[in-house]
Amino acid sequence: MSLTRDTFIYRGALVIGLLPSFFGLNSLLRPEGSLKSVEFPVPTDPESRKLVFGLMRIYGIRNVVVSFTLTLIWLTGNKRMLGLGLVGAMCMAITDGLVSKSVTGGGEWNHWTFLPVIGGFVAGLFGWF
Repeated sequence: MSLTRDTFIYRGALVIGLLPSFFGLNSLLRPEGSLKSVEFPVPTDPESRKLVFGLMRIYGIRNVVVSFTLTLIWLTGNKRMLGLGLVGAMCMAITDGLVSKSVTGGGEWNHWTFLPVIGGFVAGLFGWF
C-alpha cells in the first residue's frame, strides 16, 4: 500500500471516528432537535418528555464516548485495532437503524447511510485493498 493511500485511510478513519461525537453533542445539548432529526416523535406529556430527553442524553454520551475511544485507539497507531473499533461503530449504526425502524416505521437509512463508508475504511485498515 502506498504511503499516500495509507495516510489517507488512517487519517480518514479518525474523521469517521469523530462523527459520532457531533451527533452525541447535539443529543446532549439539544435533545428535542436531535429527536426531530432522526424522525422520532417528540412527546408532549411532561413525564414522557423527561424520560425521552433523558434517554437522548444517554444516547448522546454513548456517541461521545465511542468517538473518544476511537480517537484513543487512533493515537496508538494500531490499524487493526482501529479497524475493529470501527466494526463496533458499524454495529452501533446497524442497531440504531433497526431501533429507528421498529419505533417509527422508517428512518433506518439515516443511520445506515454511513455503513458503506465505514466499511471502506475498515477494509483499508485491514489491508484488504
